[in-house]
Amino acid sequence: MSEVPAVAVVLTPVASAPALAGLCAMSDVDVHVVPSRSGAVAVVELERPEPAGDWDIGELLAATGEQVPPQADEVAKALSRLTKTGVVLITASLTTDSGVEQGLSGQLTAWRYAGGEQGEQVAVGLVLAGADDVVEDIVLGRVRVTDVPGHQRSGDLPRWKAARMFAKGLRRRQP
Repeated sequence: MSEVPAVAVVLTPVASAPALAGLCAMSDVDVHVVPSRSGAVAVVELERPEPAGDWDIGELLAATGEQVPPQADEVAKALSRLTKTGVVLITASLTTDSGVEQGLSGQLTAWRYAGGEQGEQVAVGLVLAGADDVVEDIVLGRVRVTDVPGHQRSGDLPRWKAARMFAKGLRRRQP
């Protein structure tokens, strides 16, 4: 079994990826930002925990999808405060099986966030159905976030450039 890169995707109402990247940079939120037709998307690369020596059945029983990775939770809370209208966080825990039954397996979850607080869990299938294909491609590991056209890393932007990108992004929508 191999692991798909662990990422969390935050869907935002911000129409412009440069505006979101600038807003995140000015607020010290270090994320990857990509454009999509349904709004700019923030992507958090998650660290996978080191595997313990022995497998514990409790790991399987605890994998209910109701746990939000702390890195993703922190970013979703920050973005829901910055955007004022709320965001949706999608997390994935996926592996690729290369055995007899080859394919992708695992679990996706989606949560609403508003005003810096985690809200209710939402149907991830419905969220993905309404989102741009690039969101699904990133979540399922079909494409690396850095390979998406228009990708920017907010943590790499100097403050002056972030402010300029934010202001320019507010003036006109950039897909």
